[in-house]
This record gives sequence, structure tokens and C-alpha cells, in this order.
Amino acid sequence: MDLSLLIANETAECIITDPYTGENTDIVFTVYGPYSAQYLAAFKKESLRKESDALELLVDLTLGWVNLSLNGNELDFNRDNAKKIYIMERLPVRRQVEGFILDQKNFLPRR
Repeated sequence: MDLSLLIANETAECIITDPYTGENTDIVFTVYGPYSAQYLAAFKKESLRKESDALELLVDLTLGWVNLSLNGNELDFNRDNAKKIYIMERLPVRRQVEGFILDQKNFLPRR
């Protein structure tokens, strides 16, 4: 096997699914993966905090999004808006993005 087939991408696109239908939406989050320098830096930063803050870590690993609006208003990507989206407990986005990041095969090249 050619090891170059296993070289991971630094980022990947997480397509948010509708929890009712299971269908993909047009919302796409771009996140850093476990093999990126940003991922390592975010975990290093996390280890220096006095208390673990999974929200800050997730925000650090989010590079951007497209097609995201709330109450009819387009949401620009920035740290404050990312926190706002990720802390909405009744919104399935945070769990989907966290699960996506934890599954390292999402960052491997497509075959």
C-alpha cells in the first residue's frame, strides 16, 4: 500500500443534516482535523486552561461555515457567532460537528 493514500487533510467540510429527515442541509461547517497544526495548537491551548472548556476548543477548531442563518438573518462566521450557535442546546449542530471532528476518516483523502 502506498502510504501517501493515508495522508490526512488539514480541514474537512461537515454537512449538517436535518435531524427529522436525515437529509443533508445546505449548511456546511469547515473544521480543522486531528492532523492539522491548528488542532494541535488548540489542544495545547486547552491544556493550559485552568478548567476544560469544550466550547472554546470547538470554536478554535472551526474555520468557517456557509449558508447559515438564524431567524432569517445570515450569520457571518466569527467567534461570537460560533459560540452562539454551539451553545444552543436544542440545536443539533454542535453534536454533529463534534462527532465529525472526532471521526478521523473524515480527514483522510477520498478513494
